[in-house]
Amino acid sequence: MLNKYYKSIDYELLDRRTAYKGRRIDIEELHYRNLRTNEILYREHVIAGNAAVIIPKTEDGNFIMIREPRTSIGKTVLAFPAGRIEDGEAEEEGAVRELEEEIGYRTKKIKKIREVYPAMGYSTQKIIIFLATDLIKTQQHLDEKEDIEVIKVPIEELKQMLDNNEIETSMELIGLLHYFMYEDK
Repeated sequence: MLNKYYKSIDYELLDRRTAYKGRRIDIEELHYRNLRTNEILYREHVIAGNAAVIIPKTEDGNFIMIREPRTSIGKTVLAFPAGRIEDGEAEEEGAVRELEEEIGYRTKKIKKIREVYPAMGYSTQKIIIFLATDLIKTQQHLDEKEDIEVIKVPIEELKQMLDNNEIETSMELIGLLHYFMYEDK
């Protein structure tokens, strides 16, 4: 949806080719014509499927998070359960599936709270952030190579971590800021 500050793009796609095809991402090289200036623009896009990030909140005021190694930054991070939405899968279905796979909980109540493009300068990926409440303990179903530790973090500790600039990952930062601004009433 475009509001008064956004407008549609004034570029014409001239050509596109797949430069790399991987298991999780593809990379495309594209040429566009800027219809206002007639300039030819070169772009590289990472084609990565959309994903869900789920903020699981327990009745006793804890958030269920995961500690997971991230090789791209050489750190173990504190994050919310997340994963790709599979082809043909509804966003909420993917979120519910990932929640159970990664932390071993089902939810009776899931609510979409945000959609964001984390790297729109070069990636097509959209992240949908959900809030999951009314949780029911089940069993994890981790993918073969997933290395995840499930932890419960009290709400006050997360607030303190936000105050101390200790939340470094964008989806967690966006999700928590949204939660504290709009959901925690």
